[in-house]
Amino acid sequence: MNVHLRTLLLFISTLYLTNGQNWDITNDIKDIFEDKTEDMKAFFDVQRSRVEKALNTGYVEAVKMKDSVSSYVDAQQRKISADINSYVESVKESSRKVADTWSYLPIEEPGARMEQPDLVLSVPGVIIRNGYPCETHTVVSEGYILNLHRIPHSKNNKDVPKKTVLLQHGLFASSADWILNGPEKGLAYVLSDAGYDVWMSNIRGNKYSKEHAWLKTNTKSYWNFSWHDIALHDLPAVIDYIVSIKKGDPNLTYIGHSMGTTILFAMLTLRPEYNNILKAGFALAPVVFMSDIKSPLKSLAPVASNIAYMEMLYGSHEFMPKNSALGRISSSCNEDNMDSMVCKNIIFYICGYNDKQFNKTLLPVFMRNLGTGTSWKTAVHFAQEVKSGGNFQQFDYESNNPRVYGAPTPPEYDLSKVTVPITLFWSENDLLSSEKDVQMLYDRLPATTRMYKIADPEFNHLDYLWAKDAPTLLNKKLLEYLDDTYKTGIGGFSISFNIGK
Repeated sequence: MNVHLRTLLLFISTLYLTNGQNWDITNDIKDIFEDKTEDMKAFFDVQRSRVEKALNTGYVEAVKMKDSVSSYVDAQQRKISADINSYVESVKESSRKVADTWSYLPIEEPGARMEQPDLVLSVPGVIIRNGYPCETHTVVSEGYILNLHRIPHSKNNKDVPKKTVLLQHGLFASSADWILNGPEKGLAYVLSDAGYDVWMSNIRGNKYSKEHAWLKTNTKSYWNFSWHDIALHDLPAVIDYIVSIKKGDPNLTYIGHSMGTTILFAMLTLRPEYNNILKAGFALAPVVFMSDIKSPLKSLAPVASNIAYMEMLYGSHEFMPKNSALGRISSSCNEDNMDSMVCKNIIFYICGYNDKQFNKTLLPVFMRNLGTGTSWKTAVHFAQEVKSGGNFQQFDYESNNPRVYGAPTPPEYDLSKVTVPITLFWSENDLLSSEKDVQMLYDRLPATTRMYKIADPEFNHLDYLWAKDAPTLLNKKLLEYLDDTYKTGIGGFSISFNIGK
């Protein structure tokens, strides 16, 4: 008997205690419940008093009260249900009038379409929007989780080709570099249409490779790397992964732009075994020796280390993050009311003036994808290259060099270890990759190396990515050399040319 009484009391108490609950429903329905709750609360206040007395009167009286409560609850539930049904019918009637002004017919609302979807889409989104297949692959290197974007085959041929190309972007950039210029011009699309399996890597720290297995992204430990570490660890890990996917026969050619070339040559000296894996290397605007750069950035090199030191004092080890003062300046070129002339001239000032090849409509998309994340150490390493007077060397820790290298100066990268056939693409108006510095690199590479000068005398450092005439100025020749590479197996260079060098 006591068990039944306790159960009855628990039932009544639960109903009583929940009468003040906040219902997650519309305000109108909530009002219905609140009105009925006040009535129910008063009823249960009386019943609670009666139940307390019933504890001393016996089982029969308690059962009568239970039946009374059950009848009352049933009646209230029916009343609430009727009120809700009435409310729903009134809403349906008013909604019909609103619904008459629009419908679910398959029509496009005026103004619904984005004018530049590439401003908000990720690299896979842009590729798929343009009708190409896209895959995302993940490689882990020293805890950095690197994302690779792949166009495995062309639009019209579902078979994955054996010929494989790895594209490596430059400083402040990402895999977006290779698709910004759109189908028919963007190199990734052009290579896919030509029958290549196209892979695009993202360096550690950029927005597509930001994660780490155990390091926090706002720590010095996370950002304590330069392109040396990418060449020593990340690029080999990426190549090994592609080799595994291609079943040990990658037929792999490497194409890098700017810092992407720096990484290639550093890797081939630090990990010379990869000379035997790559079929050829193509260096677009090579940045290895920097003794003769014409860009105003050269004047900033001597103070780069001091700026980095000041930034690090304030806890910023990432170079120019989007929320920094400099990052906000670059981001201003993304706004609808941006002064495109200012943004354009900043780019020309650093990279070389070429208004003829400049695509104004592409600027917001390009700027949106610029500055995707890198370290201060990377920027300082390049500044050291400028100051070194023509050396291609590892990071200079100055007074700590003996502790790191066992010598007072950092070791140079031994370019004599490079054996893979290389083609160097350069242009007269490239302020970051001068003819003198490219020639110096050419002289230190094997006999199979070739130099190709872009025909347009105004072609600049970024025109490799967004030039209006990219198909005729760059892509056509690059495809020709690639075709020769896979036909001859030696980079497409004749015996007479090899002897000539």
